[in-house]
Amino acid sequence: MFLSADSLILFNKFIMRLSTRARAILIALTITWVFIALRGVNFVELLEVDFPFDFIKLFIISILMYVGSFWVLNYRVKGERFFTVLLFPSLAIFILLLYIELIINSIFGTVGRFVTEVFASILVMTVSYVLILTTNILNIGYLEKIPLTQAGRAAHYVLTLISTYLFFSIIFSNSLPAIIKFIAVGVISYLFTSIALWTIDLRFNQRLISSLGITLMMVLASFVLLIWPIGSEYLSLILSLFYYMALGIALEIREVLNKRIWIEYVFLYIVIVIILLLISNWGINGRLV
Repeated sequence: MFLSADSLILFNKFIMRLSTRARAILIALTITWVFIALRGVNFVELLEVDFPFDFIKLFIISILMYVGSFWVLNYRVKGERFFTVLLFPSLAIFILLLYIELIINSIFGTVGRFVTEVFASILVMTVSYVLILTTNILNIGYLEKIPLTQAGRAAHYVLTLISTYLFFSIIFSNSLPAIIKFIAVGVISYLFTSIALWTIDLRFNQRLISSLGITLMMVLASFVLLIWPIGSEYLSLILSLFYYMALGIALEIREVLNKRIWIEYVFLYIVIVIILLLISNWGINGRLV
């Protein structure tokens, strides 16, 4: 039964009067519901596409996150922010869903799969809500000065590091061609770096140069680590530590890097070297410990 024109007008007025927090909750619940509803659908099989996972399902939810975030922000997005503000939550939720999808597909047994799906649904709802609120804070912070802007940047930084680590874990734990892995690392590193640098109001040319520099460094680091005799889990961790240091320095580009920061990064570099030396499997000689 279709709603009347008056009912639609009243519903639209009700929706438009919702607070930002209420909208964020509504979109997070919608994304979670769609995630649950699409669990039993495999678009790859329906379309007879030869692909190891259902990427179409993930794209649907990512687009929903993009459009939903646009609505939560009350359509106060223009120009470059369509790429920076709105792309970040969409990209982050895509990586999270991909990670969850691969974990669920690797679990055997109805009970274990059901428990994992319930936990995954709660995680998707929580992360979606946090991503949308963080996006809203950054967008408002761009339009006007608010005290929460620094907190939004900190949350964005943490979410960026978590997302890149999950992505590196996915990429290097699968038997994809090396060139695909390098391209994927480069694309994700550039996108997340460019978005992160936007949050500190850098000019476009500065962001472009810094993002390309970090991207090149990450691709070279992944090339070296890929031929290094270590497991994929260690490779992902070390690559994430490299990205943590590179992005941290880039975000402090407008500040004077104090002694504490340099000590922290030097310590991390030493830890990385020690890990590489200790866990590497050198064939007949085995590991050092």
